[in-house]
Amino acid sequence: MSILTGPPGVRGTTQAAGGRRGRVTALLGLGLLGVSVAVFAAGMTAGPSGLVARWGPGGPFLYWAADLSRSTVTLVSRGAAVCAGLGIVLVLWALRRGWSGVRPRVLLLAGALTAILFTLLPPAGSIDILNYAVYGRITDLGLDPYVMTPNELHHTGDPVGLLRPRAWAKQPTVYGPVATAAHALAAHLGGASMAWIVFWLKVTHLVAFLATAVMIDRLSGPEPAARVRAAVLWTANPLALFWMVASGHVDVLAVALLTGAVYLLARRAHTGAAVTAHGLAAGALAGAAVAAKVTFLFPVLGLALACLRRPRTLVTGALGAAATVAIGYLVAGRTAIASLTQRMAHDNDLFLPIPEILRERSTVYSATILLSTLVTAAVLWWRLHRDTPPAAGHDRPLDVRPLVAFALACVVMSPVQYPWYDAAFLPLLALLPRTRFDEAVVVRGAVLSVVLLPGIGTATSQYEAARVAVLLFSAALVLLCLFTARPRTPAPAPRHSPAEA
Repeated sequence: MSILTGPPGVRGTTQAAGGRRGRVTALLGLGLLGVSVAVFAAGMTAGPSGLVARWGPGGPFLYWAADLSRSTVTLVSRGAAVCAGLGIVLVLWALRRGWSGVRPRVLLLAGALTAILFTLLPPAGSIDILNYAVYGRITDLGLDPYVMTPNELHHTGDPVGLLRPRAWAKQPTVYGPVATAAHALAAHLGGASMAWIVFWLKVTHLVAFLATAVMIDRLSGPEPAARVRAAVLWTANPLALFWMVASGHVDVLAVALLTGAVYLLARRAHTGAAVTAHGLAAGALAGAAVAAKVTFLFPVLGLALACLRRPRTLVTGALGAAATVAIGYLVAGRTAIASLTQRMAHDNDLFLPIPEILRERSTVYSATILLSTLVTAAVLWWRLHRDTPPAAGHDRPLDVRPLVAFALACVVMSPVQYPWYDAAFLPLLALLPRTRFDEAVVVRGAVLSVVLLPGIGTATSQYEAARVAVLLFSAALVLLCLFTARPRTPAPAPRHSPAEA
């Protein structure tokens, strides 16, 4: 169905004009994406600053010590985030008009090359990857990262511990055993060098990012427009590339595992044994995502709801997930479970207005967050069910709408929110046809990025601004769910031949 109406005599002219506007909009959007990547890369290449963390001597990173002022890197990084958000929105608008003038593999290649470049540039945007390196170093030394703090490693005189960031210096790791194993592997490869540990962490995240990109491209089906949309939301998204690869956040590991579970479940199994094997393997991957970052429990619950009409897959998947989580935490030890509650103790980055009376009662606090997330997920599921078809690809038997709803809800209702948390839903949202939430979540990620960048030494005023932005987005989400019309189906896009795609 075309989004254009009118008498037959003028419809062709209107479509042609719409096509021209779509091309101009798309070219402008793609140009802004390129500018964003270039500006982010320039900021990282300039070396340690308010944007780039100090990683210590050595390592393979490409940079020159420009000694940029904080005001300069703030302008540069925020400008790059604005260009990224505006560019993505413009391309999405062009796709809505029926434009599909770029080959999906071009965006895949561009995203892959950018991801490789960002891997070779210094870590930027936050100090989290340095914390991962310290926790990995603790684990590689045979100590318990769920008990030992970065400060304690610092006091031993360890060369990696001496470079520990002051933020979180008194906090043992709050990440699951799968993430901790990845950190330990990077530390083993990097030895006593913070720079080399960070590099191997970035390589790990590069692999996870590109694996996710390939899987969502395959799951998006044969239509070029659907594949372009998926690439713009994830693979060629400068914000996703910056936060997942350049900044190196652990969320990319969890979402790669979860996307792997979706990929297995979306493949048709023709025998009972194959169904069982797919269910067990997908469950193991989903469980590993939870064991990387516990908040992925909500998207995994959405994935389970997507399998309600496939009882054998649901049961075997649940067994696979439970076994993976149980084994992971048994290996990590009881201290790994105890550390999960410690994240709640950080009040300075609570972006939703949680009353103190709730924070003082951990059980009531957790129950409130759980209930609000489930209610939000139910509303989003209802809205997606009304607006969109059930499957992502042309012949995929898996309904991913509950998965997307729970992934989105777990981020927007989390008391702690950062732009890199959007990794929990962006690749999954890309598996659906266009939704009413596309532009809103892109703008949300861009605004949070602008507010929190350059990211090293974030000021109190930035957190206060982020709290306002989060509340405004929550209100906008309610309005989008309740008071907007169903998104119209775009005009059919021209199909490329298999050789072109």
